[in-house]
Amino acid sequence: MTTPAFNSRAFELVWPRWIAAAEIDRLMALNATGRTHDWAEQCTLFLTEAFTSAEIADKFEGMSGWTPWEPEKQSQASWLDDLRTNLDDCPTKGERMPYWSARRGASRQTSKTDLPATCRRFASLVARLDDAGYFASAMGQPCVDDSTIGSLGTFPIEELHRQLGREGGLWPVQRFGEHYDLDDLCDVIEFLADHVRRPTRRHYHSYSNCGWHYDEFDSERGQQLYRSEVNVLLAESEIGLMLAESGRLEMVAPGVVEELVTAVRAAENVHDADDMELEHALSQFRVRGASPMDRRQSVIALAGILERRRALIKTHLLSKDEGALFQIANQFGIRHQDAKQQTEYDSELYLEWIFYWYVATINLTNKIAAAQV
Repeated sequence: MTTPAFNSRAFELVWPRWIAAAEIDRLMALNATGRTHDWAEQCTLFLTEAFTSAEIADKFEGMSGWTPWEPEKQSQASWLDDLRTNLDDCPTKGERMPYWSARRGASRQTSKTDLPATCRRFASLVARLDDAGYFASAMGQPCVDDSTIGSLGTFPIEELHRQLGREGGLWPVQRFGEHYDLDDLCDVIEFLADHVRRPTRRHYHSYSNCGWHYDEFDSERGQQLYRSEVNVLLAESEIGLMLAESGRLEMVAPGVVEELVTAVRAAENVHDADDMELEHALSQFRVRGASPMDRRQSVIALAGILERRRALIKTHLLSKDEGALFQIANQFGIRHQDAKQQTEYDSELYLEWIFYWYVATINLTNKIAAAQV
């Protein structure tokens, strides 16, 4: 049996590798139950979406006639297992070789996309996901025989505009997106994050060329893929925002600082109580439109997390004066409010500085605690 060249361009991934791995794991677990009649169709849908080339899905479908009496051939389940094992070898679009001028060292200044260009890219993304059924659960599906009603009700477009406080002009994005202002774009991004669902099943309705119909929707996978795609185009824009797991847009800090936020979100915390408080503080401080009070409360929450680590800080960081870490927050009208405190400062700049200082300290104490295990 010839081992497929999983590192070839034919196996180029469209999905992030970790999401593709999670979906293969789901499909393999589903196959192990033996309770599904359309497992192969679900696999084909996944392969069609996750890889650039349609050849991958075609190859999988071509194995459908396998029997145990044909050892020279490979079953669909065995091939999917091989794909999972070798998924790290599959290239992604981001791993393509640089083009001619870049290989020759020529400098090309690439500017961030402005708001109109970002809106156009977002409209294109929404159109592609809409065609793939990602909004059918919310918006419903038209049909020449029997249209379905989604979670937004009989008049989903009106409901979208009602929830976003608009008279109209937002949906469909393909029509109105190029005229969005920043608030329009951000509201629609967040609204769709709440309602996107990936269909795991589909069937083709041939009558009058009605088209694909989708069902069995996966909210977690849909949100993961939507967030990943949205963040790619936001990262290439000048807007300075990213879509968080909460489905809300957050401000993006400069590169190294943003890496700190990613690190503390991914790390195992020193105390179980830190997990929820930390995520709430990060989201509340960085969410678009956060008020000075929201930000102040976030800094207070981080200070509380560090208080629980005071012994660790005293031993490893500030052995003679660990209180210095909290002195500024205590004396500048953040944690307490009394006549002795300093309140004449630029709260926006100051709170941002102390917030990321505390995030960096939490990251450091996480590393210290992990090294002691």
